Amino acid sequence: MNAKVGTRYLKLNGSGESPLTRPLCFGDVFAGQVSPRDLAMAIASRTVDALVESEMLERTSAQELLLRYNYNLNEPQPAGQSILHFLFPDEYKLALAVRRLNSQVQLHVWEMAHRIGPPRSFYAAHPDFIETCKLCGAVVLDAATPATLTTGTINPLAADFLRGWIQSTLEKDPACPRFLFNVVIPPQHWPAVVRAHFRTDHGI
Repeated sequence: MNAKVGTRYLKLNGSGESPLTRPLCFGDVFAGQVSPRDLAMAIASRTVDALVESEMLERTSAQELLLRYNYNLNEPQPAGQSILHFLFPDEYKLALAVRRLNSQVQLHVWEMAHRIGPPRSFYAAHPDFIETCKLCGAVVLDAATPATLTTGTINPLAADFLRGWIQSTLEKDPACPRFLFNVVIPPQHWPAVVRAHFRTDHGI
């Protein structure tokens, strides 16, 4: 499967007019026209598509699951919960799905991510990231220098979408990172990462 996921879309619904099947192109992301909720749905659509193709989800139920996830995004959600948490509440199946998806894109897995403190000053300077990270199940792991920025998620397929959104969001920042990285956080460490990054005393 092509790892360039930005222009792929869910192929389960025959109607090309459905907002769940409309492709989210990198051009849209770069133009800054994508809300955090739309970004979360684009990641979810691509993820469900990949899970169907890898036979981890049944095609007949995948569209219904995606519709339910779309509806649930309108309701208050636990911070940092991604489409993978919604699809696989069981920890073993969640870990299996993460490994299967990462076999397609082969991102680095950061076993120590839960021991890295959140970049408070970066979050404070870029409040747009708060809602996006919460809805997409992502965090900023490293923003120590203006040359690099590292984000982490448990969903490896979120990488290209996040990269495009970040480039669009930071393009007018004079200290815009030159190199962007996305890494995978092991599911067993994700709860600790969420607690550290989404505590109210961190402003997020």
